[in-house]
Amino acid sequence: MWELEDFTQIRRWYALHLLLCVTFFISGIIINAVQFFLYLTLRPFNKSLYRTINYYLMYSLMSQVLFLAEWWSGSDVRVYTPESDFKKWGTEHAIIVMNHTYEVDWLMGWIVADRSQVLGAAKVFVKKMMQYIPTVGWAWKASDTIFLERNWEKDKSIMESQIKEFFDYPYSVWMLLFAEGTRFTPAKHVASMEFARKRGLPELKRHLIPRTRGFIQCIQSVKGEFPAIYDVTVGFNTKEGAEPSLLNMLRGQKVMGELYVRRIAISDIPNDDEGLSNYLHDMYRIKDKLLDSYMNTGSFTAENDLPAYEGLKMPCRPFSLLNMVGWASLVSSWIVRFYYNLVASGSILGTLFAVGIVILAYIGLYKMIGLTKIDKGSEYGTIESKKTN
Repeated sequence: MWELEDFTQIRRWYALHLLLCVTFFISGIIINAVQFFLYLTLRPFNKSLYRTINYYLMYSLMSQVLFLAEWWSGSDVRVYTPESDFKKWGTEHAIIVMNHTYEVDWLMGWIVADRSQVLGAAKVFVKKMMQYIPTVGWAWKASDTIFLERNWEKDKSIMESQIKEFFDYPYSVWMLLFAEGTRFTPAKHVASMEFARKRGLPELKRHLIPRTRGFIQCIQSVKGEFPAIYDVTVGFNTKEGAEPSLLNMLRGQKVMGELYVRRIAISDIPNDDEGLSNYLHDMYRIKDKLLDSYMNTGSFTAENDLPAYEGLKMPCRPFSLLNMVGWASLVSSWIVRFYYNLVASGSILGTLFAVGIVILAYIGLYKMIGLTKIDKGSEYGTIESKKTN
C-alpha cells in the first residue's frame, strides 16, 4: 500500500526533475516555433485572432511552472480582499503592483492569475536581455511583453508605445509591476534607506523605496483604458508550508502564500507626476504596515488599522495538470525512443553523447533554480551598483 510519504520521496528523484526540465525546454521550443510562425503569417492580417491563439500557447508554457507549484508540491494561496473586489478579478484590465520580497512571490501571483482565468494574458516588465532566452524569453517576445533597457529616455518611449498594444486585446490583461525595481535583500535595503534619508522620504522596514518614474508613465499611459490597480502584498505562511523557494517546490514541499489585495480605481488617483509619485510612496507605506504586521504576527492587519478580511481560498483548476501530463507523455516517449536507438546501435560515441545530455540537463536545471535565489538576484539597487553607475 502506497503512503503519502512514498509519493513525497518520489518527488525528490532527480530523474523526474530532469524530465520536468527537459519537457519544459522541448515544449517551449515547439511553442516558440508556432508563435513565430503565426507572428509572421497571421498577426499582420488579424491581430485579434493571433492574440487569442497566443493566449493558449502562453498558457501551455506558463502552466508548466504552475503545475510545479500546484500539483507537484501542493502549494496554495489564500487571499484577503473584499468580496465585491474579488468578483471583479479576471473581468477587467488591471495593473498589479506587488512587493518583490521572496523567490517565488511572482509564482503566487501566477496561481491567482490562473484561478482568475487570465494567466495566458499576464504581462510583465522585464530586462531587454530576457528576450534572447529560449522558451520563456522568446515566448514573451511574441506576446507584446515590454522589454526595458534601464535607460529612462529609451524606456519611457518603449512603455508609452507598447502599453497601447494592450488596449484592444480580446481578453483581460494583468500587467505586473515590481515598483521596487529589484528583489529585496538586506544589502539593497540599506542602500535604499540611505537614498530615502537623503531625499527626506519616510523609511520602510520591509520594502525598498519604490521607483516612481515607471509607475507614473504606466498609469498615465493606461488611464481611461485600465480601470484598476491591484495593490498586492505577499507573505508566506511557514507554519502551513515550507520556506518559499523554487527548489523546495521542486522537491515536493508545499509553500503557502497569503496575499492582501486592495483594488484601487485608477480614476480616483492623481494624474500629474508629483501626485502619482506621492501616491506610490503612500501605497508602499501601507504595504510596509501590512507586511510588517504579517511578519510579526502572521496577520496583515493585527498591528495596524487597515481593514481585515476573511481569508479566501481560490479553487485549483485542473488544466495545468492536464497540460503537463500531455507534454511529459509526448516528450518522455521521444526520450525513450532516442535512448533505445542509441543503445541498440552499440555506438560508444552515441552512449557518451547520451550521458552528456543528461549531465548538461542536470547542470542546466539547477543553474536555472540558482537564478531564482535571492542572493543570486540582480545587483540593481545595491550600494556597489550605485557606485559603478
